Amino acid sequence: MVHPMQKGGEKKMLKRLNDKRGFTLIELLIVVAIIGIIAAIAVPTLVSTRGAALQSKAKAMLRTLSSAEAAYISKHGTYGSWTELVSEGYLDSRWDGTTFTEDGITYTETSSGSGAQTFEATAAVPAPISKTYTIDETGEITES
Repeated sequence: MVHPMQKGGEKKMLKRLNDKRGFTLIELLIVVAIIGIIAAIAVPTLVSTRGAALQSKAKAMLRTLSSAEAAYISKHGTYGSWTELVSEGYLDSRWDGTTFTEDGITYTETSSGSGAQTFEATAAVPAPISKTYTIDETGEITES
């Protein structure tokens, strides 16, 4: 039997030691740093995009309400409550009552009802946006 150090055995051992596979600690740290930089850029963008979507949805829902109220007043001569608008098919059932929350946005009927000549409703968008939109019989949406 020949000892590994004899007849080229030393070279074989060195080659086996140098053939290790894997990543060095520095390479792994660089990858982690790159992922951290990408996350630092992407997360605020995603948050602001979600906020913009919530604001757009709140305004669109208020416009839907305004259209329903316009159709109701043209038929009845007065603005209707949300419950009346739902019962006559101008709005879907989520509007039944005086308030509801969807996707974190709270919609509230602040004035209208049987025989009303005006109406007003709000949509409160949650943090981090924290804005409230109000619509009235003019169809104008104001922000506060």
